[in-house]
Amino acid sequence: MLSIQETHNESAFVMHVSCESCGSKDNAAIYDDGHTYCFGCQLFTPGDDVEVVASTKPKKLHKDLIQGDYADLVARGIREDTCRKYDYQVGEYQGRPVQIENYRDDNGEIRVQKTRDQDKNFTVLGDAIHMCLFGQHLWTTGRKLVVTEGALDCLSVSQAQNNKWPVVSVPNGAQSAKKALLKAWDFLDGFEEIILMFDSDEAGQKAALECAESLPIGKCKIAKLSGYKDPNEALQAGGEAEIVNAIWRAKDWRPDGIVSTTELRDIITETDEHSLVTYPYSKLNELTRGIRPSTLVTICAGSGVGKSTLITEFALHLHMHKQKVGMLMLEEENKRTVRGLIGLYLNKNIVQDHEAATKEEVLWAHDDLFKLQDIQLFNHFGSTDLDIVINRIQYMVKAMGCTHVFLDHLSIVVSSMTGKVSDERRLIDDAMTRLRTMVQELQITLFLVSHLTRPQGDGHENGAKVKLSQLRGSHSIAQLADFCIGLQVNAEDPTDDTRELVVLKNRFTGQVGWAGRLRYNRESGRLIDADSDDSRF
Repeated sequence: MLSIQETHNESAFVMHVSCESCGSKDNAAIYDDGHTYCFGCQLFTPGDDVEVVASTKPKKLHKDLIQGDYADLVARGIREDTCRKYDYQVGEYQGRPVQIENYRDDNGEIRVQKTRDQDKNFTVLGDAIHMCLFGQHLWTTGRKLVVTEGALDCLSVSQAQNNKWPVVSVPNGAQSAKKALLKAWDFLDGFEEIILMFDSDEAGQKAALECAESLPIGKCKIAKLSGYKDPNEALQAGGEAEIVNAIWRAKDWRPDGIVSTTELRDIITETDEHSLVTYPYSKLNELTRGIRPSTLVTICAGSGVGKSTLITEFALHLHMHKQKVGMLMLEEENKRTVRGLIGLYLNKNIVQDHEAATKEEVLWAHDDLFKLQDIQLFNHFGSTDLDIVINRIQYMVKAMGCTHVFLDHLSIVVSSMTGKVSDERRLIDDAMTRLRTMVQELQITLFLVSHLTRPQGDGHENGAKVKLSQLRGSHSIAQLADFCIGLQVNAEDPTDDTRELVVLKNRFTGQVGWAGRLRYNRESGRLIDADSDDSRF
């Protein structure tokens, strides 16, 4: 006894005829052993010498579904036999000609239809909960499975391979492709390779990457067509060979961050010992070898020692060397930040002495200092939430082109988070992790000001040395930073106007220790490199 499928396989097709059951004009087929089968309603009529074990009762369409016919899609270059294989029909819906995508369940019954009219209006008929991948009912397992954005692309890829190999499409385009593939996870996992051949435009390629993140690990490849928007455009232009080639040259998808050693061969001989971007102080440059991208630099000092002046010197130096700078100074108004920059430029302490420069001098300095490019500032209006701070940094970088950003200081950002978690250490860990990740993603240099815990005995303002262990609140401040730079007073005479730089951490070369002596000039407001050749340490 033969099943219906075995009967089809053992016999030869003769001709198409109309179906008396469903009324289709050519959905039924006669085979050389006398049996007939309707591809529309699935009515099977055995020949005189054939006994079958399957039911011959026709499967009727569910409520609200419509009946169509198979035909060549001439404008799309798709043949009737391709449409028949995938159960893609033409018909009418509400008096308008439509194309019909039929979606079958595991029993082979049509449960959902998606219609498309000539104006690209889509309608879903039946119970949408049963909508799977288009063409999914044709396959179970296999070596390669190609997934496209739409049904017409699915038909095109299948036809380019003589309708022999598994191809399916997501039911509702790129916007919901990930959801559809997750729903079909078990089906997809039955194939050794899953090749995403989405549209070549930005939306299609973005959707392909998003879907690849969700597919079975190690199985996904992404195929790209050369010179065509999508597979159907290639088919219409006679580009079947390009469709097939795109399948075979599809590249393995790997998640971000996974790189093979072979890919690094061309850059391993490049040296990056010295950065072209420098600090304004020679000894500090000697230890750090300059300022690099994708770097988090923590600046620390005791209260009142001069952290803000130091980072303003850094910012001005970078600006004068044509680097794009952003500043988020959470402890001061933007007016004071700009006056600080202008004062350094004029060599006049206009922040503390408002009569040190005339109005005309200040305005001239402003125009001259920012005539080529601005420094971007953050007007926080009292809002220092971490999400907002990170968002504004991202804007400074992506929209305004900033490469070096200053955040003063971490404690203010963390204090705005206390409503969520009471443990300060956990808050700092979270903030540092997010800032570190952002630095790497944006490939910027972030200068982060951090407070120190007060040591026992004399405070930092009285000569106590700055230590890495004194970074306040969490070890992650030091652990996640690439460099830690401290500023401390002269231990021999804490009341004089000298300051000492000390490198507490140096991930690049490992060199730490004394990094130069600075002298604070009260009239100019500048921190000047006092004796860059001093080698007493």
